[in-house]
This record gives sequence, C-alpha cells and structure tokens, in this order.
Amino acid sequence: MSLILNANQTWEDISKEAKDEMLDSYWEHGFHLIPCGSKEEYIPEYFRKRHTFDTEEEIKSRWAKAPRVKWEAFQRTQPTREEMNDWIEKFPKANWAALTGINFVVLDADSQEAVDFIESKKITGTTLKQVTPRGGMHFFYSVNPNYEIRNSAGQNKLDIRGVGGYVMMCPSHDYFFINESQIPVSDMDDLPCLQPEDLQKISEFNNVGKVQSIVTEKLDDVGTNIGTRNDKLARLVGRWIKEGWGQRDILIKAQDWNQTNVPPMSPMEVTTTTMSIVNGHIKRHPEDVEMGMLRWETSKWEVHLEDEQKEILKQEDPIENLAEEKEEKGPLGLMPWKDFSALDIEVPTEFWGDKFIFQRARVLMIGKPKIGKSHWLGAFATAACTGTEFMGKSFPRPLKVMWLQAEIIEAYITERVNLYLTPYETQSEYIDALGENLIVSGRLRKNLLKDSDIDMVSEEIAFHKPDIVMLDPFINFFDGEENSNADIHKLLGRVDRLIELHNVCFIIAHHTGKDRQDDMSFMSARGGSVFSGWFDSGIKLLGEKPNVTLFYEARNAREPESHAAYFNFDTGLWNTVDFDAEKQVDEVDIAHTVANSMDKTKFYTRAELELQARKALKDRGLPSGVGKGKAAVSYVQKYLGGRVLTHAIPGKQTWHWLVNNEGTKPWENEE
Repeated sequence: MSLILNANQTWEDISKEAKDEMLDSYWEHGFHLIPCGSKEEYIPEYFRKRHTFDTEEEIKSRWAKAPRVKWEAFQRTQPTREEMNDWIEKFPKANWAALTGINFVVLDADSQEAVDFIESKKITGTTLKQVTPRGGMHFFYSVNPNYEIRNSAGQNKLDIRGVGGYVMMCPSHDYFFINESQIPVSDMDDLPCLQPEDLQKISEFNNVGKVQSIVTEKLDDVGTNIGTRNDKLARLVGRWIKEGWGQRDILIKAQDWNQTNVPPMSPMEVTTTTMSIVNGHIKRHPEDVEMGMLRWETSKWEVHLEDEQKEILKQEDPIENLAEEKEEKGPLGLMPWKDFSALDIEVPTEFWGDKFIFQRARVLMIGKPKIGKSHWLGAFATAACTGTEFMGKSFPRPLKVMWLQAEIIEAYITERVNLYLTPYETQSEYIDALGENLIVSGRLRKNLLKDSDIDMVSEEIAFHKPDIVMLDPFINFFDGEENSNADIHKLLGRVDRLIELHNVCFIIAHHTGKDRQDDMSFMSARGGSVFSGWFDSGIKLLGEKPNVTLFYEARNAREPESHAAYFNFDTGLWNTVDFDAEKQVDEVDIAHTVANSMDKTKFYTRAELELQARKALKDRGLPSGVGKGKAAVSYVQKYLGGRVLTHAIPGKQTWHWLVNNEGTKPWENEE
C-alpha cells in the first residue's frame, strides 16, 4: 500500500478521518511518530515555566513543535499501536512529528536561498517536499544504507534532519506535501538518498568553504582490536544513551559487546569507561535521572511520563477546570475586600527612603548622558553594601548589590569604587562589608533579548542572591530599537520575570531624549511611554554638573522629593542642599502662584486646593511635597483673602474659590 500523503492539501482541507488515515499509514510504513503541541490548544503551565523569558507568541510557536513525550526512547522502538491510539485520543488537536534517520532524512530549508541551492541541481534532488508554516520547504530523502547521516540543526543556512532529530509532518497545522512526480510513494525507499558528496556540498554551503564532518560510516556492534576498543565503546555507549537504554542495560550491552573484541578488555575497564560516559551525560542532563535512567531495569526508559501526562490532561480543558472553581473565584482570582483584607500578605522590606527602594521594586533612573547616573549608583551601592547612610537616609542593614556595568572598564571601575570608599578608609569593618556585598562587572555586554544571555544573568543572580540589581545603562543590554515600544516592553517584561524569580529590586539607568532632558516628567526617557508605566519609583537627574537636581517620584510613597545636589570627587559623597535653607521662601509669590492656577468656575475643598497647590509648585520647579502644598494654601489664606474666598462648615468641610466665581455654591444644599 502506498503512503497516504494527501499531497497539495492543507490541514484545513483534510478531514479528521483523513488525518487519522494518514497517521495510520505512517505507522504501517514504520514511521516513529510522536505527538506534539498545537497552536489550537491551551498551553500547559509546565511548558510555560520552561520558557520563562519568551513572549507569548514565542511560547505558542515553541509549543506547536514541542514533543508531548520523552521522544528519545522512540529512536530505537516504534510506538505501539496502543500508544498511538492513546495519544490520538488524549491529544486530538496535536501536531505530529516523525523521528528522522530511521525511515528517511530531511533537508530543512527555511530561506529562499536554501531552497534555491537544493533545486539548483548542485546536489541530489527529490520529488517529495513539504511546505512549512513560514514558507520554507522540507526535502525528503531515503536513508543511505551505507552511511549514518547525523542530525545537524541550529545556526545553519540549511539544516539536516538525520539520526537524533525529528521533523514536523502533515497533518500538523500549516504543513502540506508536494509530490512533483505525481507518482504514488509506496515507501520512503522509493526516494533518492543523499551521498557523502552531497553532504560535503551542503557543509560548504553552510560554512562558506569550511567542511564539517556530518556523515560517518554506520556504527556497528562488531568488536575491534587493541587501540580502538575504548573509542568504539564510548561511541556505542553514547548511541545507547540516545536510544533510551537504562544504565543497567547499557552495562550489560557493553560487557556483551566486549566479548567480541580481540582480545577483550577487562570487565573493570569496560565498567569504568561505560560509567564515565553515562555519568558525563547525567551531569549535562540531570533531568534524565528523574526520567528513570538510573532506576529502571527495562530496555527502555519510561516514556508515558504518567505524572506529566496527568498535569497536561488537567490543563487540556481550562474552561472545565475554571468551572470547578466558579463559585469561589472569577478567572482573575479577585475577591471581596473582606476576604482580601484577611489575607496574610507579606509587606516588602524597605531598603531606602519612604517606600522608594524596596524589595522587588522596579526603579528607573534617567538623565542626560554624563550627568552622573553611574556616580549616583556607585555611591548608593557603596552605602547600601556597608549599611550606612546615603543622602541623609539610612539602610536597615548591609545589603548585597549586583552592579551590572556596561560602560566602565575593570581598571576604572576599581578606581571609582575606591573613590566611593573614601569616607570609610579608616573603618575596616565597612570596607570588609563592601568586599563581601558588592558584586560588580566591568563593561559587561549581554543582550537580554537573547535567551542564552538572560539565562546567564539569571543564573548569576541565583548564585550571588543580591538584594538589589543595578543595570547601567539600559541601552547596552539589548540590541532592539531604542524607540520601539514593542522591543522595550519585551525587555522590561524579562526584567520583571527576573524580579519574580529572584525576589530582587531592580534599578535601571537610562538616558533621556534630547528634547526633554530638563523637565521633571519621566515621559522624557527614551521609549518614555513604556517606561513611564513600568516603574514603582523614579529618579531624574536635572541640571548641569556640579549643580544637579535629583527629583524622586515614588508611587507608593507619601510625596515626591526634590534635592539640589552635587558629587564631591574628593570625598566620594553626594551632598544635598535644602531648598529652604538655600534661599528665603517668598510666601506672597507662592500664594499668587496657587491663585493663578485656580479655575474660576470651580469650588475647591481644602484637600483639592492642596493638590492644586502642589501641581502649581511642581510646574514652577519648586518643592511640591505634601507639606509644601499645605503651607502654600496657608499662604493663600494669609495674603490673598480679598482674592480667594473661604467658606467653612464646622466639623464638615471647607471650600475655597476665586472672588469672581459666580457658580452655584456647593454647600448651600448642605446647610
């Protein structure tokens, strides 16, 4: 019977019955099939946890190709009919993959350049092709009986799916076959096979002349002579591990094979060599211990993964699961205040300032280039690590700070830290505390949009367990577009995940845009609209060195603060100047500032006028905290009684309004 391929029909064109017939045909022809995820179904939580830093779209794409079983075991053993039926029943919306190097080999061309190379007749051609979701092509070949073609995929222009790999197959979503010959394919053996010279040309195409060995003569189980026994045993053990054999069986197979050598190795030498390879694999893949590599005495590892399958099935129908909890919670888990207020919610530890820098806080520091952001961070970190004071505010204890610095080389970062240590040069206990608590890099360049790079950063944080991580500056830690909201949103989402994973506070240093360097708004950050909605606490540095103004905005604090400050290069300290101490406050001027900001059509309660006063002060670049707002309203009452009128109801409310306001007085209905 010929293979049922339903050539030139997409997933949508093929009925459920026809799809089942395709899978049955594949199995009858000896294909080793495995079920995968699907974009049509709910993504299990266990899979999401494995891809912590991916976007939702990336997770969906990965899930559509993710095996639902421990597939390596099926490189040696074809799934049984019962296993296939069980999978089809459990995963009706699954995509399907076939293991390669067993019945066929596939050339995976993701680009037009790779497609053109194959169809240029520079290598052996084939008539059976498969279109992939992204417009690429799979080219199918039979297995060469004389050579083992290994899987070679990753950064190639043209990937080879051979021994140790798998390929998605129609009827998976958005995959469909093209059979150019129109002749039914009775078996994959009908197709041409790739020759070593084809693999040579592919290697040259991928590596611009650099030839890599991607084909070897098939590894047999025949014994060998002195000088090659250990090498061949190591290769055989590696193959048995890939095939899914357990430790006990590998040892037995190794001793049996050894009896075919001339002369045989000692049993102890065989055991030592075998266990060295097995232990090396376990060190690289500790998850295989949990999968049963050491525990099971059968000839294949447990492939059903009962616990994981149960977890998958629990999440296959999220609507059903939610229905079980419908009486207690909605889909967001919200609850009435009486229940919420009864929760035992952990209050985050405050590190510095009034709810400003605290455990798990997202802190943004912005300012134009060279204004002193790194000096502020370095001096702050030094004080935090020693548990002393910084800018008049204390720390609860010595904190551990990781300073990821991307601009200053190692030699100069040392020079800077020594400068910040100047105030403590005679106090060895503080110097010792800094030596233990400050983790610093020199000109670190990592792209946090790249999975491998953010994984390294995450592992580094997990190793040192800091309280605070400082990213300085932001722009040097990603290769996206600085003014792209999507790129910045993605990176900040990854920073949020680091905060969740490691329970740390994150401080990000970033530049302001050229047009808004000297206003107090945090919308002035490059990519401002995303940043302004991200942070819990913000610091903006304004002005020119040495006279710098620091403006604080903390969403959870009682009031923002402003400080005039300068960095002392002799002492390594940031010195602040109280605005009120620097110059005499003109109370009349402030009163007029508030009155000029009032709307002549409005009647203000006391609280409303205080808020209006703070806004007016902020617009003028003056201190605008809660206390300053209360004082400003008092100045209005003190100096502008003829312009701003007041009406008070004892024990209830006080209103303020401009004298020319002829609107309806709100208290008339209450009196």
